[in-house]
Amino acid sequence: MNNKKAPFIFPRVYLAAAISLLVSAPAWAACTYKVTNNWGSGFTGEITVTNDTAATVNGWSVSWQESGVSVTNAWNATLSGSNPYTATALNWNGTLAPKASASFGFQATGTAGAPKVNGSLCGAAASSVATSKSSASVASSKIASSIQSSAISSSKSSSSAAPSSTPKSSSSAPATATFTIQEEQAGFCRVDGVATESTNAGFTGNGYTNSNNAQGAAIVWAVNATTSTRHTVTFRYANGGTTNRNGSLVINGGSNGNYTVQLPPTASWADWQTASVEIDLVQGNNSLQLTALTADGLANIDSMKIEGASTKAGTCAGAVSSSSVASSVKSSSSAASSSAPATGGGAMLTLDGNPVASWLRNARTKWNSSRADVVLSYQLTNGGWPKNLDYNSVSAGNGGSDSGTIDNGATITEMVYLAEIYKTGGNTKYRDAVRRAANFIVSSQYSTGALPQFYPLKGGYADHATFNDNGMAYALTVLDFAAKKMAPFDNDTFSDADRARFKTAVAKGTDYILKAQWKQNGTLTVWCAQHGATDYLPKKARAYELESLSGSESIGVIGFLMTQPQTADVQKAVKAALNWFNSPNTYLEGYTYDRSKAKVNPIIPKAGSKMWYRFYDLNSNRGFFSDRDGSKFYDITKMSEERRTGYVWGGEYGTNIIAFGKKVGYL
Repeated sequence: MNNKKAPFIFPRVYLAAAISLLVSAPAWAACTYKVTNNWGSGFTGEITVTNDTAATVNGWSVSWQESGVSVTNAWNATLSGSNPYTATALNWNGTLAPKASASFGFQATGTAGAPKVNGSLCGAAASSVATSKSSASVASSKIASSIQSSAISSSKSSSSAAPSSTPKSSSSAPATATFTIQEEQAGFCRVDGVATESTNAGFTGNGYTNSNNAQGAAIVWAVNATTSTRHTVTFRYANGGTTNRNGSLVINGGSNGNYTVQLPPTASWADWQTASVEIDLVQGNNSLQLTALTADGLANIDSMKIEGASTKAGTCAGAVSSSSVASSVKSSSSAASSSAPATGGGAMLTLDGNPVASWLRNARTKWNSSRADVVLSYQLTNGGWPKNLDYNSVSAGNGGSDSGTIDNGATITEMVYLAEIYKTGGNTKYRDAVRRAANFIVSSQYSTGALPQFYPLKGGYADHATFNDNGMAYALTVLDFAAKKMAPFDNDTFSDADRARFKTAVAKGTDYILKAQWKQNGTLTVWCAQHGATDYLPKKARAYELESLSGSESIGVIGFLMTQPQTADVQKAVKAALNWFNSPNTYLEGYTYDRSKAKVNPIIPKAGSKMWYRFYDLNSNRGFFSDRDGSKFYDITKMSEERRTGYVWGGEYGTNIIAFGKKVGYL
């Protein structure tokens, strides 16, 4: 007879009860401390407080102490004390229902550790964690495993021992999934800025998103969640500036939280780091809007990653947030929506697809970088440049004291190009040249806001406000980028005082443009190539450039206005100009302009194409052509061959601006 005692089998009902008790005890993981970003000399962290009791809690407070660490600021809680620190709930996150959580974040200098968090809801065993896994589930898992192991080892000889009787679900952590949204992929809704830029190296995907350097500039994503629960969102970012470019992350218009995302400086614009924050998503479609909290705008964002229960790309049009650009321009009442800058004055539109923003981006690398000194050698003593120089082929110049010009992109293109050279190389001689160019533009501006073609003034039509070849529109755009510290001016190229001057110049220029817009039979239309600097009226230039509405130059003016806050006045002007371009009374359906056919007739049939005239009668809106003697023609074949072949009289001017207008909701 075997005298060994029969092994004790831990009854499954007791095992389950023990695990249940351990999981529900409020002392386990009611407060967690998590490092969300660490750059060596400092870090950001997040503390989550969970109500593990059976009753609603009104108000909570926690404290912690960490040797060698100094907390510099906090968000979503009121911070007091100095090592130990105390954080107290705000009005909106102080009430916690049973099992509900609240999180707050902080930034600190020093080496990140894992201190204990104390508080009335933290229990006797408050925890510090490096991941979002609950210590309660870990603890219960360990206990369950220990009990199960003990039962099995003591009953190896018993046929009644059954490992499967242990409730496995009690010890397993919830399944997590990862979902990443790159720029302009499904789930990427919009940006106040450039959706995909690839100037700086180290990005993933096709590039990174570069929002406007302005407070209130925003990026919006849509995420569909399978369940309402906590998720971790991680932004891969670069901040080559000298200060934080923090953002406010609003979930579903604020109904599911408003979190501050800390985006401190990185080593360079090509040094990519990550910043994480835990958020609450609801089952179904969610809108996530990251909005710049400072005048420098947001850091460049390479991607957004969501970790937690399964998620996928949401639907932008159906997202809970009502801050879409389209809705913000379709009615004046939406101009104060969440997409508007904190300074007020109207919503900002994306720059992606805007023709003047596209021109400026291209100007940054207009010439080979090795030609920078040649470009610099042609700068005039007044800060401007002459026009029509191909710096890739000419030898060095000798400056000079002639009048500088913004005609044909002169001065403004060199200014942008050299700003990019300075940004990438740091040689201050290029920075100083850019400063002289900016001063040239501002100094040339009339009190009305008009910018002349040449400065110092030369007399004649060159003294008029010149929209010809997009001179004034592009010059104001460059000043606006500089005022907002947008690339390539997102460094020390200009001082705060400089940027204040540029902001004033841009505002004056905008005011001039709005006053100069031509009314045809009481209806706003577009602009002429030149307008009187003080009387705002259309003016003629050369003999064959008569007073007229311009189907070409008006594009740049509209594009510039669409870079500005969309106030009621700006919306009215843009809407009217786009309607003019989109009218069948303005374009020729089924035709295109082919300059190679100019000796016979450059206006030729082309299925699916639309052609706009270069010039239109001010009152009849009829497209026309003119010769060197000032004579006007409505049939291009009747004018001299010299002017027919020596000038461009039409083109598909309105195609891109109409497409952009549709993209942002104007049409």
